[in-house]
Parts: sequence; C-alpha cells; structure tokens
Amino acid sequence: MQQIAMAPVACVAIFSLALASLSPAGAIDTPGNNNNDNGVTVAAPRRIPAAAQFLQVHNDARRAVGVAPLAWNATLELDAKRKAEALGVHCKLSPPLKWDNDRFYGGNTFWGPGFQDGAAVAGAWVYERRWYDHGADACAPGEECRSYRQVVWNTTTQLGCARRTCRSSRDTVGVCRYFPPGNYAGVPPY
Repeated sequence: MQQIAMAPVACVAIFSLALASLSPAGAIDTPGNNNNDNGVTVAAPRRIPAAAQFLQVHNDARRAVGVAPLAWNATLELDAKRKAEALGVHCKLSPPLKWDNDRFYGGNTFWGPGFQDGAAVAGAWVYERRWYDHGADACAPGEECRSYRQVVWNTTTQLGCARRTCRSSRDTVGVCRYFPPGNYAGVPPY
C-alpha cells in the first residue's frame, strides 16, 4: 500500500472544516439555510434593524400615554454610537461620561448581561414605567424611573440610539440621545 503525504496546510484546513461542522454555529438558520428538519422550505427570518427596534419600543411607550411619536435622527445616532463605543471599552456605566453636547441632548444609558438587541435595551427603560407614579411625578421609593421619563418626555421629537457588545465580555451597552432634551426635575413628562 502506498502512503500519501499531505501538506500541513491541507491538514489544518480539513481539521478546521471538521470542527466548524460540529459547532453550534453550523446549526444557525441563515438566509441560505431555509430547510427545516421535515424537508419543508420555510422563509428565512427577517432581521429588524436596531434603529427600527429602538424607535418602535419608544413610540409604543409614547402611544400608551398619549404622546406624539419620535422621528429617527442620524446625527443623534452618531453621537449615541460614539458614546456606546466609549462605554463598551470598560463595559460599565460609571463614572458617567460627560460629552460636550450633554446640555443640548437628553440621554439614556444601559448595561445588560449577554447580547441585548435594540428592543431589549429600550424595553429596559420602558419597564421602569411600573415604578413611575404620574400623579405624584415620582418614582416608587428605592426604584429608578428617570430613563422611562425621558422615553415619554412630551416635548422630545427626535431620537438616535446605538448598542454594542462590550470589548471585555459578551455584555451589552446601549445609548439613546434625545432632542430636545427633557426629563427635568419637578416637571411631569406628559
């Protein structure tokens, strides 16, 4: 029997392909992989852009309290991306970062474990509604609701947001910027 020598590069390539076929990533449904286990072709899931997710969650919360919807602003989005990038370096929200434009824009920041999409980030702020007492214009004792107040601030008309995975972990940071700013102490949001 004749022995065949294989180049080291070919060995590495074959080994890599074998490992890739065993990985969980091989089971992920991709646009080209639209066959289910029964052999029936199904439509590939549509990805919803992060901007649309952020805007939808904000506008749903605003509609629930009778406040006009927000419009997406690309300049605010760029500012939010800059801030999210800076927060993602150390993956923590404190100490708070100060930006030159903080007096012109309102803002919300988020940190959460694991991957969080735009809907989950904005949803965390909207979840604070449960601790907001509109009649007293106050948060429940010991609870936080300032982010929710900014989401539904009635004079805010524009929004731009970004999220990113932290550099040091799989956690997520998110930032939204609002114009005009709101969330002033002693003034109800709607």
